[in-house]
Amino acid sequence: MHEGTISARLARFITASVRASGTPMWRFERFPDLGPEVLNDDLARISTPSALALWEQLTLTEPGPAIGALITEGTPLGTFGLWDYLISTGDNLAESLKVAIGHLACIGDVAAEKLQVIEDGRTFTVRHATGSWVPDVVEAIDLFALAMLSTRASAATQRPVIPLEVTLTHRPPRTYQRLAAFFGTRNIVFDAPHNSITFADNDVRARLPKATPGLQQILTEHAVLTLSASKPVLRWHDRFRATLDAALREDAASLDRVAQRLAMSPRTLQRRLAEHGTSWREELEQTRHQQAMELLRRTDLPLHSIATRVGYSDARALRRAVQRWEGRSPNLVRRDPVTVGGPAEA
Repeated sequence: MHEGTISARLARFITASVRASGTPMWRFERFPDLGPEVLNDDLARISTPSALALWEQLTLTEPGPAIGALITEGTPLGTFGLWDYLISTGDNLAESLKVAIGHLACIGDVAAEKLQVIEDGRTFTVRHATGSWVPDVVEAIDLFALAMLSTRASAATQRPVIPLEVTLTHRPPRTYQRLAAFFGTRNIVFDAPHNSITFADNDVRARLPKATPGLQQILTEHAVLTLSASKPVLRWHDRFRATLDAALREDAASLDRVAQRLAMSPRTLQRRLAEHGTSWREELEQTRHQQAMELLRRTDLPLHSIATRVGYSDARALRRAVQRWEGRSPNLVRRDPVTVGGPAEA
């Protein structure tokens, strides 16, 4: 039941990071699961598409995808709730990380995020992979995951834990000094087969300062109870719309791609939509309408750019669509955005 969602704690942190970047928050006003009453409820589960919209906005700020790592700098234990304490209360870092990874649902989307531990007696490596989204967003999330492991390792041991190596599947940036300073090593390998962070075995086997016999078991049981009591804020149809909204922004709004993100076949998705009295075509049209109006009223983007963003071949196709929806041209929408219009009746 937690697939396709993240914890309110994590969503709260990403939202705060977007605000701190100075980004206007108007884009997120219509997201039903990003309001303060939802984000402040630790039992709420926020849809992954809503979280991805936040991540996309973050990557538009300087320094791009690297922001995924840099926003974790200086975050104390407890920032991410129960998941942080699972990492810091076991006998040693290695065993605590395994327990926390086994309870990834406490913080992230287990349908999209994969963590794997590899040990060889000398080193301790954690690999990470995420879903198929916009490349910059994927890179930011990958860096965030590795940075989380790095910062939590140092916080749990109460001393600097410098990774032996960080590997990324992404292409090297023009400069990565800030990432090298963040991780404490220049041994960052790009175009690698996996995203991973590797620690020396001695660093992860030392007894943790906060290790308390039996405490981690209590926290693990609490994690199970918390997850059973939590629930997604969005109903299925709302989650579908959030997924479609995100896919359209990423130029991936095909029936097959959206069905894949919802972990169902295209035929099943069409059947579910029919049960809700709608269809794929109607939903795609409505989402294009919402996004186009948002971009026309809130930005100065040229018509051809807006057309591309909402899935039309050119500005002429967008003009025809706006005329159909609003009964007036895109220029009039921009000139007088408060005039009562609205989509034509079906």
